[in-house]
Amino acid sequence: MRRLTKRLEMGTRWLGCGGRLFARNPWLLGGMGFVCAAVAGGLVLIPLAGELLIALLAPILLASFYLAVDSVSRLKMSLPAALRLAAIKQSPKELVGVFRNEANMMPMIVASLYSMTAVLLINLAVRLVAGGTWVGHWMSLDILPLLGVLALGLLVLALYFVLAVSLVYALPLMCLQNEAPIVAIGRSLKTGIRHLFALVMLLGLLLLPFVLGRAASYISIWVTFLVWLIVGTVVFPLVTTSLYCSYRTLFPSK
Repeated sequence: MRRLTKRLEMGTRWLGCGGRLFARNPWLLGGMGFVCAAVAGGLVLIPLAGELLIALLAPILLASFYLAVDSVSRLKMSLPAALRLAAIKQSPKELVGVFRNEANMMPMIVASLYSMTAVLLINLAVRLVAGGTWVGHWMSLDILPLLGVLALGLLVLALYFVLAVSLVYALPLMCLQNEAPIVAIGRSLKTGIRHLFALVMLLGLLLLPFVLGRAASYISIWVTFLVWLIVGTVVFPLVTTSLYCSYRTLFPSK
C-alpha cells in the first residue's frame, strides 16, 4: 500500500510539473493540442483506416510535442504577451517539428510503423474473437455475451496502454538522447511498467475527451466535436508536459 501511495504521489507531482510547464506557453502548446484534436476528430470518422492513420501519426505528433515542450522548459518564464499571437500561428508547424532534424527521420518511421502495426494486430485479434458483436449493437446483447464484450474491451484498453507505455519514453530517448528505436522502446516499456500506477494517472486523462465527447453525442454530433476540441486543447498538451516531466525525472540528461 505504501508503495502504491508513493507511485500515485509521483504521478501527482508529474501532473503538477506538467501544469506549470503548460502555463509557461499555453498559446503554443494549446494551439498544438487544438490541431491534434481536430486531426484526430477528423480521422476517426474514416471507417477502418481512420484508427490506423491515427496510430501512424501519433508518434510523430507526440515526438514533436516533446521537442516543443523541451524548448518551453528552457524559457524559465511565461511567454511575453507580445509573442502570444506568433506562438498560436506557429503551433501547427511545430507538430512536424521532429523532422527539422534529419537524424530523426528513420526513428520516426520505425516508431510510426511499430505503432500502426500494433494497432492493426490488436484490432484484427478483436474482430476474430468477437466477430460482429464488437462493431454491432452490443448493448442489446444478453448479459453473458455483454460481459464477454466488456471484458474484451478492457483487454483492448490494456493492450493500448502497453503500446503507449512502450512509446512515451522511447520517443524522447530517440529524439533527445539519440538512442536506437529498439533499445529506446525496450527501455521505455521496462521503465513504464515499473512506474505503472503513476503513468495510469497521466495516460488515464486521455480518456476524458472520449468520455465527455460520448456524453455530448446525445445532444448532437456538432456538440460532440466541439467538446472534443475544447477538452483536447487542454488535455493533450497537459498530458504531454506531464510525461515530459516524468521523462526528465526517470532519464536524467547525460
